[in-house]
Amino acid sequence: MERLMACSGYSDWDIGVHFVDNQRIRHLNRQYRHKDKPTDILSFPFYQIQRPELDLPKTPTEDERNLGDMFLAIPYILHQCRAENDLLHTHLPVLFTHGICHLMGYDHESDTDYVAMRKREFQILNKYYSRI
Repeated sequence: MERLMACSGYSDWDIGVHFVDNQRIRHLNRQYRHKDKPTDILSFPFYQIQRPELDLPKTPTEDERNLGDMFLAIPYILHQCRAENDLLHTHLPVLFTHGICHLMGYDHESDTDYVAMRKREFQILNKYYSRI
């Protein structure tokens, strides 16, 4: 996670990472996204951001350097890995990067937003994999 944060340019910032079961992620998904089903990851940004990365504090104090929290449903993710013939250790960096991008203010509600978010995810992951 520290390497991914460094690759994103936010190594001095904190993120809360919570591993939960399918029941807990379903509850959160229902409560905050009005979708009554489990999912792999949910992100809750600390800041309300209209423009990804631009609306974050420029010179944050230590207390302000919190991007937010992400919740990952490990049973759901393991099921995804089995279904996609993927390994957990190769799938997690992708999910963490997706969550980090949400915490930085990116989303994928429109095609334009989706393209911008995917571009940022690829930038982070390319840096990450070049450092392994």
